[in-house]
Amino acid sequence: MEIALRAQRAGQSLSRWLAPMAFTDWSAARVTSELTRAIVAWGVGHQWRVRCEVPSLAGLPGAHPDRPGYLDVVCERLDGPPIAIEIDQHDKPWSLRKLLAEAQAGVVPVWVRWGEPGTRAVPAPVSLVAVTTPFRLAGPTGRRLYSKMAMALQPSLAPEKAAGAAQDVAPAARCRATTKEGQPCSIDARPSGLCHVHDPEVQCGGTTRKGKICVVPTGGGRCKYHLDQPQDAPPLCGFLISTCHSGESGPLVVKSASRAARCRDTPPPGWA
Repeated sequence: MEIALRAQRAGQSLSRWLAPMAFTDWSAARVTSELTRAIVAWGVGHQWRVRCEVPSLAGLPGAHPDRPGYLDVVCERLDGPPIAIEIDQHDKPWSLRKLLAEAQAGVVPVWVRWGEPGTRAVPAPVSLVAVTTPFRLAGPTGRRLYSKMAMALQPSLAPEKAAGAAQDVAPAARCRATTKEGQPCSIDARPSGLCHVHDPEVQCGGTTRKGKICVVPTGGGRCKYHLDQPQDAPPLCGFLISTCHSGESGPLVVKSASRAARCRDTPPPGWA
């Protein structure tokens, strides 16, 4: 399949994914951050490997000759070439140049451009996903705050095409938990409805040196730090190994030159 056709299909799928997104009075930084989060969720929903800030796959140099150019988001697939996605508020010639270079290297190029409608023509094979976000000026400084209305989804396809389209755009079940920032978790859910990060049944469950429960995903066993530690074991020492205790009543002695490592021994009774 030609790169231009792959880019067109990827751009249409991503447009449908972003269509329901709506917000009011967001800063430019937040718009870019949330668009990036939504695009990552789109890639994860297709069960692709998604990475952000990836060095140019085509080897394009950056602004400095000794540094590579970077792509905002890259989706790596087993059934096709990777998808390179640039996210910009304005018509940036550098982003278009990067995507054209990626296309020449066999990468599928998609340009997500938000803000006011752009004026720069986007040549094939780059696929443009336009996200219109009008702004208002707020406060005495005239700070720009952006908003977006949820867009109606595209009309349903003919029955003979519906099955193939559903495979392209239907997202996987999402974890029902929320992140520390209060946002919906974008990781695929397990049968329990939670992802491996939020499901206690697949986490270590051991006690850390701070007395908290270890949530390292292990499939329900113990991680390497708590493998031999019973669930009700006392807190670990936690001191730097370079000044760790020695013996049940001995003074603190130097055991290692490492200042980064922490002692994972259980302190002797009565030791403080």
